[in-house]
Amino acid sequence: MPFKKPLLYLTGDYSKFSLETRIFHTFCLVAIAALAYCVPLNFYLDLPISAWLSLAAMVVQFTLFFLSRFLNKTKLSIVLSIVIIHVVLIFNYIHNSGSGGPTLLLLLAVFFMVSAVSEPEAYKYWLSLNVFIALGLTLMEYFYPNIIQSMYVSRFTKFGDVATSYCLCTLTILIGHLFIKNNYYKAQRRLEAKAEDLEGINRTKNKMFSIISHDLKAPIASIQSYLEVLSEVDLDHQDRRKIKGDLMTMTQNTDMMLTNLLMWSKSQMEGIVLDKQLLDLEETIGPVIEVFKTISSRKEVVLSYSIDPKLQVYGDKNMLQLVIRNILSNAIKFTHPHGSVTLEAGYENSNCQIVIKDTGTGMSDQIKASIFSIKAESSYGTKNEKGVGLGLSLSKEFIELQNGSLKFESESGVGTTFFISLPLSKS
Repeated sequence: MPFKKPLLYLTGDYSKFSLETRIFHTFCLVAIAALAYCVPLNFYLDLPISAWLSLAAMVVQFTLFFLSRFLNKTKLSIVLSIVIIHVVLIFNYIHNSGSGGPTLLLLLAVFFMVSAVSEPEAYKYWLSLNVFIALGLTLMEYFYPNIIQSMYVSRFTKFGDVATSYCLCTLTILIGHLFIKNNYYKAQRRLEAKAEDLEGINRTKNKMFSIISHDLKAPIASIQSYLEVLSEVDLDHQDRRKIKGDLMTMTQNTDMMLTNLLMWSKSQMEGIVLDKQLLDLEETIGPVIEVFKTISSRKEVVLSYSIDPKLQVYGDKNMLQLVIRNILSNAIKFTHPHGSVTLEAGYENSNCQIVIKDTGTGMSDQIKASIFSIKAESSYGTKNEKGVGLGLSLSKEFIELQNGSLKFESESGVGTTFFISLPLSKS
């Protein structure tokens, strides 16, 4: 619709103006258009007083509209509009044939307008005033008929005036009704969307509680059991060494889960604050890889890497390190002993590409479809290492926040390859 944007602009944005205010603006626009139509019509019907009255009312209504829409004096504008309209209609009733003219119809249309635009605590008084004026004028005409003046010079002008007024009143009420109904449905859709968002947040919250109660409780309980064995049972050196290795693995996995949970919770509650700068890639992720070399060697998985020493990326250091930790942790977890994990970083067009490849178990189609989702389930590695279905979702979010991309290829039973693309510079 070509007039939709101008009309939305004139009535006001819903985020800045209340529903009552926007309805008032709509009525003002309808009244201005109707009065502009009535001016030549009344001259044509040989009703000069009504014509000049319509012109004056149109100017006043435009002024009140401008006062509300552009000067934010809505309350004052509504009060003045209601008072002036009733004063004009009283004058019109007396000088335009009383109950034989269109004034009572116009008062009915004003009754609807007042009920729609006035504030809840005030509209009962305005409606009472409208009813009082309508009844008062008809009683005055009944007891003092000589006060009422007729300006109709023929039956044609009378029926033309009344029919036109009826059409304008019907149009005003119809537009007001449609506007209210349309805004009601819009508000309902916004509420439904918010309800869906809240439901999603609630599901995520339940997932987090489930992770905290199960995924973190289990390794802590195992650590406690191992420590009790170490303190109460006299073990030989080989058994102690195996238990210490298992304890270290559990502690590192638990630490990774906690880091992911805390980072995710912080991003949800406080928003993510980026600290992007030009980073030396080897200096940034080299220490992370060295830590995972120790972990991989305990599992007898070969971890190797190759990074161009001159390679620099533009990103957030902490986020990038967390992403590399998550992907390397997964790669080692799902790779059998004597398998391999490789990390290579180089140039790809105007970006840096980091490729992390493993010879692990790969993924099924079902797992691939939800790998980056917060709904992804926790899984166990080749040596029963426990993970949390959150790290890759967080990694993808963090890479995309740095204007990069995270993709993968995987074949069940063959392995998985992750491709991280990051910009080389700020531009």
